[in-house]
Amino acid sequence: MGILKSGVYRIVSWPGELVPEARVLTAGENGVTVTAPGAAPEREQEFSVEVREDGLAAIQIPARLFPSRSLSFKEAEKGERVILGPVSDFPTREWKITPAPQKPHPAPFRIGVADDEESLMMAISPKLIFPPEIELAPSNWDLQNCWAFLPVERD
Repeated sequence: MGILKSGVYRIVSWPGELVPEARVLTAGENGVTVTAPGAAPEREQEFSVEVREDGLAAIQIPARLFPSRSLSFKEAEKGERVILGPVSDFPTREWKITPAPQKPHPAPFRIGVADDEESLMMAISPKLIFPPEIELAPSNWDLQNCWAFLPVERD
């Protein structure tokens, strides 16, 4: 399966037992959340993913504009909300994108905190908030905590 390639993606949560439908990562006025496909403008659901050879990646929005903002957080702690960093964030927050050991299609990936000894990852918050927020959670390989990166193609 290998390392994810740089490109523009729609990042979709992997459906699980608790949430049988996939939801799309969205960066809008409510912060970084997940919404149903088509429930937000496309520009809020298209992310530029810049992957280095070592597998670390910046996930930025808007996808085709500079300057852009990257997915970030204040402190690498369990329950910390994933937020959009400031436009001027430098260096850009990086994530460790790792293929899941399961092999369904499209390939699921875990989005983990780079340089984190506690192995935190990006996950949908279990808090009963709408739309659901994204937060840092302890690392695990449950597919419900994985993400599919669906390439966005433009004419």
